[in-house]
Amino acid sequence: MNEYVNVLLNFLPPTATILELSGLPNNPAVLLADIDGDQKNELIGAYKYKDQNFLVILKNIHNQWLPLIHIKGNGYGISSLMAVPITTNWVNTLIVGWQIGSEWSKLDLLQWVDGEIIRLPTSNIAYSKLEVEDMPGLYGPDGQYELAIWVHDTGEAYKVDVYRFEENKLVLAKDVYPYYFKRVEDYYERLLQSNEFSYYWYYLAEAQKKAGDLEQFMISINKALAFSEPYPSLEFLLNMRRQVLEVMQNNSLKNDEIIVYSRGDLTGDGFLDTVYLTGEKTEGSPFWQNISLNVLYQHENTLERIYLKQSAGYNPTIFLGDFTGDQVDDILVVIDTGGSGGTIYAFVFSYTHGNIQQVFDVEEFNETSKYEVDYENYYQVNVVSSYPSKQYRLDLTYKGKEYLSEIYDEDGILKEPIKGWVDPVGGLYPIDFERNGTYELMSFQEIAGRYHADAIGYVQTVLKWDGQKFISDRQNVSIYGEDISSH
Repeated sequence: MNEYVNVLLNFLPPTATILELSGLPNNPAVLLADIDGDQKNELIGAYKYKDQNFLVILKNIHNQWLPLIHIKGNGYGISSLMAVPITTNWVNTLIVGWQIGSEWSKLDLLQWVDGEIIRLPTSNIAYSKLEVEDMPGLYGPDGQYELAIWVHDTGEAYKVDVYRFEENKLVLAKDVYPYYFKRVEDYYERLLQSNEFSYYWYYLAEAQKKAGDLEQFMISINKALAFSEPYPSLEFLLNMRRQVLEVMQNNSLKNDEIIVYSRGDLTGDGFLDTVYLTGEKTEGSPFWQNISLNVLYQHENTLERIYLKQSAGYNPTIFLGDFTGDQVDDILVVIDTGGSGGTIYAFVFSYTHGNIQQVFDVEEFNETSKYEVDYENYYQVNVVSSYPSKQYRLDLTYKGKEYLSEIYDEDGILKEPIKGWVDPVGGLYPIDFERNGTYELMSFQEIAGRYHADAIGYVQTVLKWDGQKFISDRQNVSIYGEDISSH
């Protein structure tokens, strides 16, 4: 970074000094990141001038750095400087921690909007430690980063919460609690190995509550209550335990709702069995959780329940048809994950040996189908599929001059290497290609270029039952067509 420090100094007053990140000697607060969404990095640095902190942002125009803006900061130092997408427009936000005390930093969020830098509201959050990550919720990571704020309390204990930026404010990101608070649990469990203090048991219990580990919560809260002076107070802990006990009791009493149902002969006995999905509906939301597959066998009048590996999501559906070629119906279950990539959970179940067996899981297919997507010179993209072993070459000229000029020079040579990717399966459709009564599965996977919205086509794979499993029967790649202007 030394070369960039020297570049920054050229644009600062003579007595200004580049700040160093607190606790990291010889680590200047300098960052290269694209903050205006043009796919080109800006140069950002923090400096002190006349006892006042500032940020300076430089933009590279025609291979020359030029000052874009100087922004007044806070405090006496800087603890954090990073750029990640925390808003839904996927443009990087500058995340700055201005040091205002030995253990305290003030959060500053700076966003490029309509040609200028604005400060996003932070509710004046001050923190002791900060972790920023695209945390997986119930339907996986979505490209929007969350902020884990650690606020020092006592000893080595911190109040922890996770926030997401929504509707122009920071809100609690409760959907990622099960993921992140496992990490907080580990932190307090390590502390308790050498320091068994009441406040560590309390904070461990709180982390377990937020992570959904309610049985472990009961153990920890009882440990905290065993102290002569429990932290934060006896009344607080008793109230906390009562609330969790009510949740545990309510969870056990909840009745599932029928989401969708269909009828077909699953066993070949000539009777129409009833197949339906049940789950718990989230109030005020189309989100379902604890989804399970249920089969009511008409002839025996017996019910079989199958718990799905991935049991939460949106728009659960079932389709009955013969996928295995035995002239009886199998079950296709598809659930939208709700993630920004538009991916799905999908399973096929078949009646064998007296009960329902899972014969296909789309996640296992995603694991086996790996891809390499590389932009090449002369407006081409090379896509290599591992399963089946295929290679495809896509022509990008249909994207138009404006798009191409961003990544290629006038001779059609790449300005810099670019790698794309192929999403997990976003669509899985039953199609009887041979019209013989047996369905194949057609999967769709979007090919993304420089970023997710830069879609350049789809990988389409036809999966066919070979007697034991679904295998790739054939595969092709489709691209978007170029609009033909009428003159």
